[in-house]
Amino acid sequence: MVRKMTPAQFKAAANKAQRQQKQAINKYNREVRRYNSAVKKAVNDHNREVRAHNAKVRTHNNQVKNQRRRLEQEIRRMNSRPQTKTFISYRASVETLARTYTETESALTDGVLTPAGRELVDWGSQEAANSAYLLNAMDGDGEPEDDPTEEELRDPSMQEELEMFGQDLVDRWTGALFSLSPRNPDAARHFCTSAREVLITTIDDSASDENVVKDDPFCDKTDRGVPTRRAKVRFLLRLKGITDDTIEELVEEDMKNVLGLFREFNNGTHGHAGRFTITQLNALRVRVESAIGFIHALCNR
Repeated sequence: MVRKMTPAQFKAAANKAQRQQKQAINKYNREVRRYNSAVKKAVNDHNREVRAHNAKVRTHNNQVKNQRRRLEQEIRRMNSRPQTKTFISYRASVETLARTYTETESALTDGVLTPAGRELVDWGSQEAANSAYLLNAMDGDGEPEDDPTEEELRDPSMQEELEMFGQDLVDRWTGALFSLSPRNPDAARHFCTSAREVLITTIDDSASDENVVKDDPFCDKTDRGVPTRRAKVRFLLRLKGITDDTIEELVEEDMKNVLGLFREFNNGTHGHAGRFTITQLNALRVRVESAIGFIHALCNR
């Protein structure tokens, strides 16, 4: 039965209904505004992230282009001079490393690289350029305008990269840097001896014989029955999810280059003992610092 209402009751009910309707409309509008605001924020956040990502990509691409130009420039300078009787083996290694980097980059142009793979390939460009510059500097074609002071030449570096392997390696590297002086007749040899220990230790600590064999019982082994350096490189790459043979070849050629450099100095075949300038010693330091960074990128997970 429909309830009878007085005019006053009807007016009150109508007013109540209107208030409820207005409240419902206001609530709906608030929800719409809240939803639109959330959508706008999400879009703005996304666009901001896209812009930041694109800016990083452009910066990275510019850095890679500059590094490639530097490599091409150093190779041209190297090829513009007749070959000398010193650093013959190292020159061949420099040429091989540069060619390996170029072939690796070309082979991966249309492929999908993981960030870890991209990082190592980019490092390869820097490694090749630094190795070529070192050879040019040793032939007297360096860039003395970029020389540090003798004190700056011995400043500590690479501590963050080496600390993950222990304080002993930090101390060894600091000692290697301390030997760099144009007044030290055996500066380069002392430096290379310590630097070689640093690089070999970083790889051996990151890829122990036991772990490498456990991962691949049929890995390549030396005459002493222990995993080869290349087997260790392959193991470290797999830990980073990298199975591309071209990147493995790039890392291997870089290791051959820097270890071959150490042999050149330690065997005394370079013919310049005791006569190194700050330009030459700085080029040597930069080359080895770059190698430490490259090996750190390989070993760091």
